[in-house]
Amino acid sequence: MKFDFEITEDDYIKFNLYHIENSPAHKKTFYLLRYLVPVIFSIPIYFISHNLFRQPSFYWIIISILFVIVWIVTYPKQYKNLLKKEIKKLLNEGDNSSIFGKKTLEIDLDNIKVFGEFSSETILKSSIKNVKVYEDMILIYISGFIAEIVPTRYLDKDLKNKILIELREYVDGI
Repeated sequence: MKFDFEITEDDYIKFNLYHIENSPAHKKTFYLLRYLVPVIFSIPIYFISHNLFRQPSFYWIIISILFVIVWIVTYPKQYKNLLKKEIKKLLNEGDNSSIFGKKTLEIDLDNIKVFGEFSSETILKSSIKNVKVYEDMILIYISGFIAEIVPTRYLDKDLKNKILIELREYVDGI
């Protein structure tokens, strides 16, 4: 089975976001930043403001609680935007022509071959660690953080199913 596709900067950013969302280490950091940081900061907001402005305690308790709620509600979007910005900065630091562009993926009995304008790679099927399927891409993980990105916009339903059948023993949830 052989087909062509193209990797864009958006695909690469989405891959990184998906990977970060599923990473146990990043999940832990995310939850600490989402829940613990606002609680920690709300305490000095209350005490400093109450003592500095000499206003009723109840007033600053409400403000501290509102701060925590607003932070918890808005943080996921802020975090995602920050990650996108950082990934774009990293991509602008050097030549990434081997990551992006037109590619050809060929799946045979024992191997997956990926040919690009500047590179070619042969991956033994036995070295695949995991395959994650998302609505807009299929990620074929070769290690914990290295994956082949296959955007599904280039696949019709039958071709996508054929790929998943070929890789079924590595796919989560199949």
